Amino acid sequence: FVKWAVIASCIGAVGGLIGAAFHLSVNFATELRGAYGWLLFLMPLGGLAIVWLYRATGMEGKGTNDIIHSIHFGEKVPLMLTPVIFAATVVTHMVGGSAGREGAALQIGGSIGWQVGRLFRRNEREIRVATMCGMSAVFAALFGTPLTAAVFALEVLTVGVFYYMAFIPCLIAALTAYGISLLFRLPPTRFAILEAFDLSLTGVLQVAALAALCALVSIAFCVSMHKTER
Repeated sequence: FVKWAVIASCIGAVGGLIGAAFHLSVNFATELRGAYGWLLFLMPLGGLAIVWLYRATGMEGKGTNDIIHSIHFGEKVPLMLTPVIFAATVVTHMVGGSAGREGAALQIGGSIGWQVGRLFRRNEREIRVATMCGMSAVFAALFGTPLTAAVFALEVLTVGVFYYMAFIPCLIAALTAYGISLLFRLPPTRFAILEAFDLSLTGVLQVAALAALCALVSIAFCVSMHKTER
């Protein structure tokens, strides 16, 4: 426990700092694009710049799937993935492109966790846990949701499989990163669910129906992505 508390805290500290910087950079890029509408016309140039960056650094084709493969099969996660996805996401937001922060958080965090795991000279199995800790840390720093970040990193890898043994390290990393994000006064992502949620049977059934519809849409989206990719 002490060993993983130290490792997870280190990963959380690094992930928290980089996650906070990523949060501030994306927000600045979004505000800049809102203030200067003409930046939208630079979207093609931004796309070409991102393609050049990926090719110049040898990161072409690298992404979230590589992070997942590294945990499943022990594959190496390149350190260069962190600055590349950081810069590419910021540029995309600045020129008005459509890109979320969740995938970027997993890629940046996974790269950080893998590298810190190697730095501590962990074995292959423990490096996988360190990779999940990194994912939890950056996700928590970005959205201010440490518990969600820890659970998300454990269940995103394989549908229906939950990696219980990594929960405590991931939670420590997420809480550490979340604490660092608070030092930068980054507001957590919050929704007033309790004010809108009806605890009656009807309210519970409505939420259950919403969850079922979200699951169906997710399945349709995943199937469509796999088929169009092929």
